[in-house]
Amino acid sequence: LTLRDYQMEVAKPALNGENIIICLPTGSGKTRVAVYITKDHLDKKKRASEQGKVIVLVNKVPLVEQHLRKEFNPFLKRWYQVIGLSGDCELKISFPEVVKRNDVIICTAQILENSLLNASEEDEGVHLSDFSLIIIDECHHTQKEAVYNNIMRRYLKQKMKNKKHAKENKPLIPQPQILGLTASPGVGGARTNKKAEEHILKICANLDARRIMTVKEHASQLKSQVKEPFKKTVIADDKRRDPFRERIIEIMQDIHKYCQLYPKSEFGSQPYEQWVIREERKGKCPEKSTLERVCAEHLKKYNDALQINDTIRMIDAYNHLNNFYKELKRKKTAGNGFLMDLFHAKKKQLKELARKPEYDNEKLMKLRNTLMEEFTKTEESRGIIFTKTRQSAFALYHWIKDNPKFEEVGIKAHYLIGAGHNSETKPMTQNEQKEVLDKFRFGSINLLIATTVAEEGLDIKECNIVVRYGLMTNEIAMVQARGRARADESTYALVASTGSGAVEREDVNIFREDMMYKAIQHVQEMPPQEYLNKIQDFQLQSIMEEKMKAKRNQHKTYKKNPSLITFLCKNCNKLICSGEDIQVIEDMHHVSVKKDFQHLYHTSENRTLQDKNDDCLTNVEIICKDCGQAWGNMMVYRGLNLPCLNIRNFVVAFGDKKTTKNIYKKWRELPTRFPKFNYSAHCPSSDED
Repeated sequence: LTLRDYQMEVAKPALNGENIIICLPTGSGKTRVAVYITKDHLDKKKRASEQGKVIVLVNKVPLVEQHLRKEFNPFLKRWYQVIGLSGDCELKISFPEVVKRNDVIICTAQILENSLLNASEEDEGVHLSDFSLIIIDECHHTQKEAVYNNIMRRYLKQKMKNKKHAKENKPLIPQPQILGLTASPGVGGARTNKKAEEHILKICANLDARRIMTVKEHASQLKSQVKEPFKKTVIADDKRRDPFRERIIEIMQDIHKYCQLYPKSEFGSQPYEQWVIREERKGKCPEKSTLERVCAEHLKKYNDALQINDTIRMIDAYNHLNNFYKELKRKKTAGNGFLMDLFHAKKKQLKELARKPEYDNEKLMKLRNTLMEEFTKTEESRGIIFTKTRQSAFALYHWIKDNPKFEEVGIKAHYLIGAGHNSETKPMTQNEQKEVLDKFRFGSINLLIATTVAEEGLDIKECNIVVRYGLMTNEIAMVQARGRARADESTYALVASTGSGAVEREDVNIFREDMMYKAIQHVQEMPPQEYLNKIQDFQLQSIMEEKMKAKRNQHKTYKKNPSLITFLCKNCNKLICSGEDIQVIEDMHHVSVKKDFQHLYHTSENRTLQDKNDDCLTNVEIICKDCGQAWGNMMVYRGLNLPCLNIRNFVVAFGDKKTTKNIYKKWRELPTRFPKFNYSAHCPSSDED
């Protein structure tokens, strides 16, 4: 196991035990560097007779098997126990047990996070201190609420605890070394150099990295190793008429008139899609009419059809609509006659238009020419088309299959889509993904049509053609996709139509990528103390933000369900009432409206209570029947006698946290607000007079 000079250059600080981020382009052997650092780390621990344990965290299931099979197992299995786990594999033993038995564990981050969560509740879990080195793959995801960042926040809290322990001469909790790997940390949407720098610093802070490493000394060796593809942009000039699109827009306008909904966004656009989904959700509220919900549902299908028509063939868009209406008919939920009739009235015309080659999508022609050109260049061509939705991946696959010309030049295509269930197109299972990737590796498939699932990390054979087909993504995705074109003389092409904004977006991405490298360099050149101060500030900020978020969520929970809060007598701990028994008068007096509440207390007159500032509170005190603890006093409000409680006299317990009981001085310190007093519900009815 040896490293090239440029790999050694970025690995050095980690070999000395420092926390670092290694930033190396796709295809330059980042994982190999991680394996080398792992072996070196475990060897040193062994020599020092210390416990060494390494966990490699990935963010996609297929990466577990890939890292294990290609990198970690071949180089380490002679000396160390290596295992790979993902949520998919059925294990006969628990995760903590797996950790005990192995030296190197490769798993999805969520598995570790789940086990850390368990550990905080009972012993059946693992702790970060069980590991001596944590390697985080694609570490640019360590931000905001991502699972990597949840894990790292624990680490940072532990680090702060240790600082406190050091001051108090208490023993420290051992902490693992951290190694982050990425091809591109990105700039997080920054528009200025200062913001880009801040983004890089934040990721360094989240990973507690002492530095971020890029290749400097051996840049020429890296350049010869990682070939830059030839870039080209293919623009489809969509000036000609599109009667299919016009017909669909007419239908949509009819539906808008029918249900009186008028959006402000353009048909077929992303904002329109967001608008229509919002309308559909709104329609699920009881007070909204079902008409609006049903119309929104149908409009969404038409909007999909516009997007499909823009990306692929008219016939795909037509089939999307036709299948939707067929399905409605089959379920006999025809529901709305107007909408059904509207489609059936236009169906024939749409079908005829979809079959007219003169209206074919210009972008598809450009894609066809690009593919033909590349696949006739060399014998052993391999390519990937990146597209936005599963649906378009699926439809492009059918378009290629339906076109014998592609087969003549030797194109054998298949789609590769995600495993999640959040889309209408049936997901691929992990096994199906693996099968397609294996076939691609061995050449029985030579063109993948993939959604963004294949952008990051997946080990995909050197491609000589990578096409991004009408895709709008960020600079990280662009760098990742471009890094897939690794063969000699490879091409990276963007196929887009004039007005789509994809070309402009690509330019922005190139600008951002440049900004990213400048920002990294700037961060690397900072005086060490200034860098450390900034990192510590961001770490504190991250922990504070999490605390605030937890507090907000708690507020939400208790607001939704005030019965989770209970009030106990401060003296005898008897349960008095819960949050749903409390109502507020004039935004200040908290009264109990619990039925039979009067059976729990005695009243006694208290001369000293003659309240100076409040004429509605009386000098009658209410005290616990069992122990005599004062709870508050009676108040007279619009002719009603009500028990007004003083929060200082109670212990407050929170239902979901059995152990924490708190004493509050003021009502407003509680993480919930109580409803206004409902006078009419408590006023005795007048017919008793």
